[in-house]
Amino acid sequence: MPAIKTVKSATLDFSSVAKLQPSIQSRTNFAPAAKVHADLTAAVKGLMGGYRLDGWRMASLDPLHNDPSDHSSIAELDPGTYGLSADESISCSVDFAGSAKVLMLPELLNRLHASYCGTIALDCAHIRASDQQRWLYAQVEGISASAALAADDALRVLEQLVLAETFEHYQRATYPRHKQFSLEGSESLVPLLAAAVEEAAHQGVEDIVLGMPHRGRLNVLKNVFDLPAKQLFSLFSGDPARAAAAWDLKDHFGCSIRKHTADGDINLLLAHNPSHLESVSPVVCGMARALQDRKTDGFSRKVMPILVHGDASFSAQGMVTETLNLSQTRGYGVGGTLHLILNNQIGSTISHPRDARSTRFCSDLARAIDAPIIHVNADDPDAAVAVARLATRYRMHFGADIVVDHVGYRRHGHFGSDDPTMTQPAMQRRIRSHRTVVRIYADKLVAYELTSGGELERVKAAASIAMIDGHAADETTMVTTSVPTRNNGQTARATKPVVTAVPLGQLQAIVHRLAAVPPGFALHAGIRKMIEDWRSVAVDADRPVDWCLAENLAYASLLANGFNIRLSGLDVGRGSFFHRYHVWHDQDADTDWQSLHVPLRHIAEGQGFFSIFESPLSEEAVVGFEYGYTLQCGRDLVVWEAQFGDFVNNAQVIIDQYIATGEHKWGYKSGLVVLLPHGHEGGGPEHSCAYLGRFLQLCADGNLRVAMPSTASQFHHLLRRQALMEERKPLIVMTPKTWLYGHKPSYSSLRDVAQGEFRPLLCEEGDIDAAAVVRVIVTSGKVYYDLLSGRTQAGLPRVPILRLEQLYPFPADALADELRRFPRLRQVAWAQEEARNHGAWPFLREQLEGALPPGVALEYAGRPAAAPTAICNAGLHMVEQHAVVISALGITAA
Repeated sequence: MPAIKTVKSATLDFSSVAKLQPSIQSRTNFAPAAKVHADLTAAVKGLMGGYRLDGWRMASLDPLHNDPSDHSSIAELDPGTYGLSADESISCSVDFAGSAKVLMLPELLNRLHASYCGTIALDCAHIRASDQQRWLYAQVEGISASAALAADDALRVLEQLVLAETFEHYQRATYPRHKQFSLEGSESLVPLLAAAVEEAAHQGVEDIVLGMPHRGRLNVLKNVFDLPAKQLFSLFSGDPARAAAAWDLKDHFGCSIRKHTADGDINLLLAHNPSHLESVSPVVCGMARALQDRKTDGFSRKVMPILVHGDASFSAQGMVTETLNLSQTRGYGVGGTLHLILNNQIGSTISHPRDARSTRFCSDLARAIDAPIIHVNADDPDAAVAVARLATRYRMHFGADIVVDHVGYRRHGHFGSDDPTMTQPAMQRRIRSHRTVVRIYADKLVAYELTSGGELERVKAAASIAMIDGHAADETTMVTTSVPTRNNGQTARATKPVVTAVPLGQLQAIVHRLAAVPPGFALHAGIRKMIEDWRSVAVDADRPVDWCLAENLAYASLLANGFNIRLSGLDVGRGSFFHRYHVWHDQDADTDWQSLHVPLRHIAEGQGFFSIFESPLSEEAVVGFEYGYTLQCGRDLVVWEAQFGDFVNNAQVIIDQYIATGEHKWGYKSGLVVLLPHGHEGGGPEHSCAYLGRFLQLCADGNLRVAMPSTASQFHHLLRRQALMEERKPLIVMTPKTWLYGHKPSYSSLRDVAQGEFRPLLCEEGDIDAAAVVRVIVTSGKVYYDLLSGRTQAGLPRVPILRLEQLYPFPADALADELRRFPRLRQVAWAQEEARNHGAWPFLREQLEGALPPGVALEYAGRPAAAPTAICNAGLHMVEQHAVVISALGITAA
């Protein structure tokens, strides 16, 4: 290949580098550039494009020195691929670090190598937005071209590293019997996070919501959140009255503080989380979205979520994928999340990376959402700080996710007493002989004459003294979590009465507003008929109100009083069973989303805001997000609906670890409403059961409210009560499906909707001779109407049917009072349509027995226990349902 000898220059435009980059298969013998000017331009452009897109493949990322070293093996980084020679004196006018520069080819190669093959590696070839790529190129090239850190900044980073190391040594020496998840090997995470916080404050961020697993968590609390040592080490206390983590591990502890920075104060919130490593990710994003929605200026980027991940969990746990998929959606976007992977190159205790994932890097999952990935060597703190600032600026500039892969190692085992040599002996030999990042960085500062050789020992001594003095300080304010008083009984607690009634005239006016059609809006025939029915209800308060209107009226009346409402789930705009119609589509619009009308946004002047979002095909991340939202949204009513009740199965971790236990473990107050369509109709096990028994099994200490309303007015008042109650608890509602939504006996009059209230126990409303009653049926849900019909057909008017509308807290006193009305009572039958092991019976049996008068026997009337939740045969379903009815009525089959 002829040498290219010229000093002529070409001004290059790198807006389409990826398109012009030649491949190794299409090498061309370039003519001398003095003769063919375009060939020089293309050659230099291709070389720069090769480094920008593939330089990460040869970067020095592993502190333990397992990186590739032969750059000639990658054709895209070889000047010869483009007809160039690395030692030739070619002058090039290039766009480097965001501005035009004239560089000789050897100098250009040195700068490209420093920018893309050093301790920072930019991976953004997958990003389809060319403006984002160009911005990232300029930023990364600017880092390598910038001057060294000022002495004060360098000493500050050294101090942060020493403080991180000192904390790990101190807690291991002071609490040797406690399980500890050391940050050693990745101490530069502390200056990295500190730099992200400072840059965020500089960029105008007011709140940061942080989620992270257990490794390094306490270190971050001490050295990033500035939590005093005395308060932090109270987590190690065995005294439940003084320990914050009486109900959970210290390494799950979170807190919120207001931190001072050079650009003003910033709020930092570290979310509590369980050992389910990535479950906190959507919860943090939900918390951030709620804080964003409460900003009066509407600028969402003033609240920034930061998620710290483990390398194995980021690539392997589906929650990460679900959360990434939410990132740019309208209902769940948070203006970009900064993802930090604490990559110790081990993952779980014994797995090799090739057993943990099918990708080269643990961060490759982020490619799916066009998120740039920046790898950084954890042994280069200056690089870590620079990357933190870059990543924060990217998030603020583009409002998109970005991933920082912080590549370090784990100096000790998975926890303090773990012996890693049993599974990674070779790696541990390298670690034992490897200098700590503190020593490496101190030696670097001495070499650059930024400090003296004795500075490190001075900083270490000062850090040790500060740790000891801080731990011994007499601090009166301990870190505590507000844990509710235990309520071992399952009875309903006395709560402040809540008035859910609404003046009839106000409801009638709301109905008219709901039925108003925008001018020129072409209605669907089904909606046209619906609003005609609604208008007739508005003029006749005794006409039946269906479940659709009852729900609309609950939300509308709350909105009119200033409440904000957020509703999400699959198909919630229309409703899976055509049961809602919150969002109307113009039938003449050119596109399905061109013209929409949401009646609940037009109820009253100054009303609260009604948000409704169709969720992605996800349950776990979405429920986690909505739960997190409730923690920061004040008194807003937040509702999530499963398309079918059993789909909530996919969110079991969020239910078990957050919704059911978050208040008692961490003091989290959530008023989340979970609507779960539930009921047997012969539709099969995947569309029948919302696992009522599982939710009741989780009930204790007043942690949840579980209800199964059987009338439209009960549903209406239940939703209003949830918003109006001062005591916030998650509400689980077993809502009806197709059969009951179109079942007129379950409808209520507008007068009942206006004047009534939610009643946990519905008693027999007809005239009945209490002295003649020997048998009473207690039931819940839509099976009540089968029992009612069966009683009429059998001619048994003396068998009252009581409905438990709220199963937890259990209305024991109300039930006991009602049963005492029947002096000759001998049998009480609990009737359910679910299988014996899937319904409420296992939980309620003890509660029901406690409410029985002396001498009264309790019977079970329902399907036998079964592995599946329901059958998929309509005929057999009817046979079984009839058997439940006659058993509950005490009729002996012929």
